[in-house]
Amino acid sequence: MSQAYEDCLQLFCVCCRDVGLDCNCNTYGISDETVIYNSILHMLEYHAIKPEEMTTCMKLKILESIRVHRSPLTISPSLYNNHFSGY
Repeated sequence: MSQAYEDCLQLFCVCCRDVGLDCNCNTYGISDETVIYNSILHMLEYHAIKPEEMTTCMKLKILESIRVHRSPLTISPSLYNNHFSGY
């Protein structure tokens, strides 16, 4: 299955504030699994919450709060395609 140019620009993200923490950090990733992993690392490093200390409610809150964040196009899709046309 091939991906469109726009599909490659999608990032998933979650904000600590949406999970219930008093923090403005947004954690990004190329998949929801990456966002979950990065969120757990952030919680460990910045909030001293170990993965084994996370409640089921916190884990569900992370899953519910993940949203798709589209990156702004840095160049138009046609320019992107033309950039690689000589190869």
